[in-house]
Amino acid sequence: MKAKLRIAFFTCDWNFELVETTLHGAARFAQDHQEVQICVFDCFGKEVANPRSMMEYGIYTLPDLEAFDGLLIQSNQIVLGEIRTRLEKRIDRVGIPAMAIDCPMKSCTLVGVDNYQSQKDIALHVIRQHGAKNLVYLTGLESNDSPEGVQRREGFLDACAECGIPEENIRIYHGNWLIAFGEKTAKDLLAVDGKMPDAIICANDEMAQGVIDILQENGLDVPDDVIVTGYDCLSSGQLSRPRLTTVSRDYESLTYKSLEQLVAQIGGEPVKDNVSMDYNLIFAESCGCHSEMDRDTLRRQFFRQTRFLKRFYMIQDAMAEELFNANDLPELMDTIEKYHFVLGVEDLYLCMNDFYFESYDKKKWRTNTGAFSDRMYLVAQANREKEPDERHIYDTFGRKELISDEILERERFLMFYPLHYNTDSIGYIVLTGISEAAKMNLHESIFSFIEIAIENVRKKGQLQQLNAVLGDLYVHDALTGLYNRFGYHRYAEDIYRQILARGEDAQILFVDMDDMKKINDVHGHEAGDLAITETARILKEASGGGDFLMRYGGDEFLLIASGATGSLQERIHEKIRCFNESGAAPFRLSLSIGTYLVKNRESKSLDECVHEADTRMYQYKDIKKRAGRV
Repeated sequence: MKAKLRIAFFTCDWNFELVETTLHGAARFAQDHQEVQICVFDCFGKEVANPRSMMEYGIYTLPDLEAFDGLLIQSNQIVLGEIRTRLEKRIDRVGIPAMAIDCPMKSCTLVGVDNYQSQKDIALHVIRQHGAKNLVYLTGLESNDSPEGVQRREGFLDACAECGIPEENIRIYHGNWLIAFGEKTAKDLLAVDGKMPDAIICANDEMAQGVIDILQENGLDVPDDVIVTGYDCLSSGQLSRPRLTTVSRDYESLTYKSLEQLVAQIGGEPVKDNVSMDYNLIFAESCGCHSEMDRDTLRRQFFRQTRFLKRFYMIQDAMAEELFNANDLPELMDTIEKYHFVLGVEDLYLCMNDFYFESYDKKKWRTNTGAFSDRMYLVAQANREKEPDERHIYDTFGRKELISDEILERERFLMFYPLHYNTDSIGYIVLTGISEAAKMNLHESIFSFIEIAIENVRKKGQLQQLNAVLGDLYVHDALTGLYNRFGYHRYAEDIYRQILARGEDAQILFVDMDDMKKINDVHGHEAGDLAITETARILKEASGGGDFLMRYGGDEFLLIASGATGSLQERIHEKIRCFNESGAAPFRLSLSIGTYLVKNRESKSLDECVHEADTRMYQYKDIKKRAGRV
């Protein structure tokens, strides 16, 4: 049954755990609401606008927003402000209902938690309950037009002001959400003479984990020596020792409720400009609070993760070997289909840009104004509904269609990821569910393997084509395009034997041009070249497609053909007569031809036959000279 409502969901998988939790909320909503189809456009873009990162964000240009009834954007995960601005302009143009998660966007209803108050609550707890008086704060990224980092910093500062913490006891380090920044800040603090702060409050768990790692490496205890807190309630912080004090946002429920609000808005119900969601404060060991975690739960999580990783890397190694050994695209696509289960999804579809698929030579790719071509090829499908053609194509469709109609009608939850090699767009992968490997961000490495393998096949194909061109140049004469001596040694004997094997006689013609020196002396060497190329053309026209024709020397030619085609010598002389009568050149062509007919029952070698034809050609030329015709 075709979905009544179509929703496009944009996110970015740089913080995979938050995104994975969010996606489960969307998948559960699609499962519970059979009238809704959700198409997720996900990528691995970063906070910098480098060419590779921008290629990742290219997946956002794939959907035609007018084909959807509503939009959901996990805007706090799209850390590049420029990309959010582009989305805002598109959303404003189409004017359909849209909701943004935790980061305001124009023309979108904002849904999320109160970043200001939640961070303030953590800071108040550390100051009031644990007596912290000297504090360091690590901010989130504030230069990306997202208010999350700013709001959390303001919440922290207002908590300090409310508790009377003097400004000289507060140090702010402007961070970027990444664990490496937490590590660097901890090292900087340790390098400074003087007492460590009472507490280091971080705008997210990743930076907090980086701080804890460095403090513990240097013999400091958390929380006895320094209190550390985070934000986001990532599993790494909850499973760490000490367990991290943090803010928990139930993104799965938040996403589900956001989609409920969006469907209501699509149906015409009024919706507030700002929808607030609850959060939970997790006061744990890293601030000095007692926090008991079920050991059995911890043990199960550890062993489940260990088993998954062991199995994943075994499969990945086998898959990588087969991917990189593939010689062409059909073989590579078979391998991708074979190993799709490593992603932990029911089905996988690989859609390739037509220009990338059709040519290995980048110079032949037409100028492409976007990440994807107007026409896409479906070249891999894990659960084959039909067999592909000889080029491994299952279907072709327009880019705006996203994928084949029958797949769109059947699936309720589809995830689209970009495929590219550096800045060359290959196409995109479509998954029919959330990759199990996404729990540890391992699906990104699988996509990278596929991208590199596709590029490897492209380069192999291009090299094969170049070798074919070089091989062709090697066996062909540059002036006439006929075979040369190398071509003779490679192909002549086979063609000769094939004629005899068919039970036919073979005719060997040795051709020599008359008066070539005179043509060069009187008309110039350009005319001499023209005489040679015209002779080659006439010999081609007189012979058949399966015959062997070569430029034997400067003005000599050799032709090997079936005797069943009739007298080649007569056809050649007739064509020479027609050329001379046409007056197309300032010279007249004349050829001396020696012909040797090899009977099928004879067992002469090709070299013997060529020698005999050459001898007869010179005998014929000598007769012409004595008669005064040469």
